[in-house]
Amino acid sequence: MEKRALVISPIAPYVVKPAHMAEPDDEGWYGQIVEILEEAEDGFYRIRTPYRYETYVHATHLCLDEAEAERWEKADLRRVWAAWADVQVESGATHPHHISLCRGAVVEFVAPPEKPQGWAKVRLIGGAEGFVREGFLGPYYENEPSAGEEELPDLALALALAVPSYAAEPAAKLYMGVQYRWGGKTPQGIDCSGLVGSAYLLNGVKIYRNASIREGFPVHEIDRAKINKGDLLFFKGHVAMYLGDGMYIHSTSKAGSDGVVLNSLCPGHPLYRHDLATGVLAVGSIF
Repeated sequence: MEKRALVISPIAPYVVKPAHMAEPDDEGWYGQIVEILEEAEDGFYRIRTPYRYETYVHATHLCLDEAEAERWEKADLRRVWAAWADVQVESGATHPHHISLCRGAVVEFVAPPEKPQGWAKVRLIGGAEGFVREGFLGPYYENEPSAGEEELPDLALALALAVPSYAAEPAAKLYMGVQYRWGGKTPQGIDCSGLVGSAYLLNGVKIYRNASIREGFPVHEIDRAKINKGDLLFFKGHVAMYLGDGMYIHSTSKAGSDGVVLNSLCPGHPLYRHDLATGVLAVGSIF
């Protein structure tokens, strides 16, 4: 059986090689279960993420207790959907907090709030208990849904899961205005593949981390004429999510529109970008 570990930092930096100043590669969310592939130099480990991406992370960002990882895997988990959520020591806003977690983080659910939209009791890695506003939490999908199944959330067509606090709000749109960050995958900063990957992962669908269609993952190429909401537009070294009516959302490093923005494929539209509209290499879908 493979050795597993848990991410214990609010945002764990994954890097391309085992060095502290190495190029950013990806980011891990608190509570993420990763597979340890090997111990590298300088306190780093080579790991495999739940979406089968291999990268490096320093040991300071991990809980290496296999028993705790096994317990966590079997626990009743919830995912943070708010941009940030403080885990308070006691129920109520005036108390200190254990840790502040970003969207995508996972906590163990212990008990519902005493009042509607109150403070849910949760447990952290290692056993510390705390409280999070109920509206900041959404479902955690243990098993990836399959296309065509009724339980596949309608808004996992990347228009997002209709969780109570964010009903009808596309998952990708939750990141609107967030700055571009190479290798980023959080409200602090996010890159193009991090954006679309997070939108799907929040809904239980694990697509390839980088901006390409990779065999063995759910996204497959389709005819551009069949594009639908939630499908992906692939460009040279870039990816975006289609929202319908010619609109798409993406995270771009282009000067003047840095970060997560909307653009259009339609000439004449005020948000039209000629370089991207004429540079679509493929359209991908999970359906």
